[in-house]
Amino acid sequence: MIENSRESTKSRTLLRWLFAAAFVFAIIMSGAFAGLMNKAGLLYLVFGSVAAALMGFTGREIATAFKMAGGAAGTEESLRVSAHFWEAAARNAWILGAMGSALNFTIALGTPSEGIAGISNRMIQSFIVTLYGLVLAVVCLVPAMKLSGQAGKVGRPASVASGGLPLDRIVGHVLFAAVLVLTVLFMIGGQPQGGPMPIAKVLLHGPAILVVIGGSIALALFMGAGAGARAWTLGFAMTGLVSLLTGLIQALLGFVHRNIAEIASACAFIISASTFALLGLVAVAGPLEDREVAEGRRDGPGILSRLSWVLFPLLTFIFLLLTFLMVVTPMEKPGPGM
Repeated sequence: MIENSRESTKSRTLLRWLFAAAFVFAIIMSGAFAGLMNKAGLLYLVFGSVAAALMGFTGREIATAFKMAGGAAGTEESLRVSAHFWEAAARNAWILGAMGSALNFTIALGTPSEGIAGISNRMIQSFIVTLYGLVLAVVCLVPAMKLSGQAGKVGRPASVASGGLPLDRIVGHVLFAAVLVLTVLFMIGGQPQGGPMPIAKVLLHGPAILVVIGGSIALALFMGAGAGARAWTLGFAMTGLVSLLTGLIQALLGFVHRNIAEIASACAFIISASTFALLGLVAVAGPLEDREVAEGRRDGPGILSRLSWVLFPLLTFIFLLLTFLMVVTPMEKPGPGM
């Protein structure tokens, strides 16, 4: 009877995934969302999510999480780790989606085009990557909530000794770096960089990098070792928020002064700060918190960490929309008598 029940559960799980895949395939083939296709962004999100998972979890933990999502039985420890894996996968997809939009935005502004219409079209396409990230995050939250409910019925797992930095986590970091580099190269596509805001000027914006990275390190040092990885999550989220508000204020002053150079500098500050803050969340803070949970040092992420993971990518998306409006809004230079 038990064996028949397990087989029935596996069959129902497989059937649900087959129907979901058929539904998605039918929509794609119908062309209903032809304008929502961003191949580079989709590949970036998929491979970036794989790399982010490897940075925070071992290959065995990832395999166990997939098995348990399919209905396999497991121990108390594997239930908790698997539930957190799917929550982390949703977190990574959402953060990577927002970061992908910021990268696309940078490339759109750095590529020459025929007038404002060309730049606007490429910037609008940038937002599609956030949509991809949101959809993938929702998909990953389903097994996360299911396994989390099951894990709540058992006690806390025994602490697991840390094994240093295993090979699969090293592979994850290398793969993540490769995904970022190849994504940027693929999006540029050999096109000359002669747009209104060159890529190097936006991404390598010194003040923004100093505020985000320097501020995060300072906050982590002040909070001490007792805060653990949560200090890095809070650090990147808070310094990123400060940077976004700073850039917005600078942009508003630029509009008041009718100074195009000042507005361009503010836009570069916003894009660069948000990109590096999201990068810190997904490549540094997230994996460190994942190891704390997987090794039994914490029951799960704190409320501030979860709020940071949800709200900061959303704020990034909103500020990118504001940046889009600033770029496409025409502004006349003040006359001699003004």
